[in-house]
Amino acid sequence: MNEIVVLWSHPDDPTIPPLVCPDTCRTVKEVVEEFQKGKNGHELSLRFREETSPDKERGSFRLTIDGAPLEELVPLPDPSKYCGVACKGCGTGERRETTSCSRVYEQIPESVLRLALAKATEQKLNR
Repeated sequence: MNEIVVLWSHPDDPTIPPLVCPDTCRTVKEVVEEFQKGKNGHELSLRFREETSPDKERGSFRLTIDGAPLEELVPLPDPSKYCGVACKGCGTGERRETTSCSRVYEQIPESVLRLALAKATEQKLNR
């Protein structure tokens, strides 16, 4: 059976609350489990895992699905596509060489998570 692991990496800090979708107040774990129930007829399993690291920097928070960053599956809109400015750091006013945006999700709406899970599932089943 194929498996997709949804991995939330974060600093090893007991005060960090569970990762929650701000629009529905449901945890990422709950959404993954519910998504799995809807895929019962498929030969595919989805599993949520947490991984802690000693690094306490804000940038050490990361959600990957089947090894791919969430932003790779569901990219954030690139400001250069709608504002006409490809800025370093998305808004500093400095032009960049590339046209892709390197921003990451600060919060993950449930609809974005579900879309990412659907894309990862489709990619896994088509391999």
